[in-house]
Amino acid sequence: MKSYLRATFVKFIGLLLLSVSAHAEINTEIRQLQKEWSHIKYNTEQKEQEVALETLSRKAATIRQNQTNNADAYLWEGIILSTYAGSIGTLRALDAVNHSRDALEQSLKLDPLASNGAANTYLGTLYFLVPEWPIAFGDFELAKKYLDKAIELNPDDIDANYFYGDFLRKQKKYQQAEAAYLKAISAPARPGRELADKGRRDEAHKRLEKLRKRMSAIPPPRVNLEFGEQSTV
Repeated sequence: MKSYLRATFVKFIGLLLLSVSAHAEINTEIRQLQKEWSHIKYNTEQKEQEVALETLSRKAATIRQNQTNNADAYLWEGIILSTYAGSIGTLRALDAVNHSRDALEQSLKLDPLASNGAANTYLGTLYFLVPEWPIAFGDFELAKKYLDKAIELNPDDIDANYFYGDFLRKQKKYQQAEAAYLKAISAPARPGRELADKGRRDEAHKRLEKLRKRMSAIPPPRVNLEFGEQSTV
């Protein structure tokens, strides 16, 4: 019995090591996608980004096709496609947006906790950025659901807080948006993601500056001294 248990344990450890090795190999390819995406987004002229992102999206699709059980492969195909759609900025982007949504949903199906549940961040962002039906699939309730989940799973994440700030700003919840941007700015560094962190932090600073200008332009509530009630004009 002991020899059987020992053999079973050794076999289990062997399978575990094989799994870790395969995952490390997958991570190398995903990390390369991350680096190329960061370079295009933050170090490439805007007029050149569309072509570069289209090329990178094809590379991501190839990796995903070769790694059909890898949630991170779907995640990064979805992220790259959503960024590519943003670089197009017209109705031509709808096909890329739809494919991005599908890839992110598949990532969650395969592993809801892949990359700390990052697919929730980007799905939520898509749902509040794209137009509503009949043009596209925009849905503020679904956006909130996914973004809330992203914050629940990774409350200090720079991307989750940045995009949650965008969502709150669009909802005119300015003080909450301000808090989210501040949290994004002070988010802990991600090893190997230095360029992406700097770029996102710079974006959060710019968003925060614009938000505070807007907040300062809003007249304060008028106080009714007789009844102690507040009203706005």
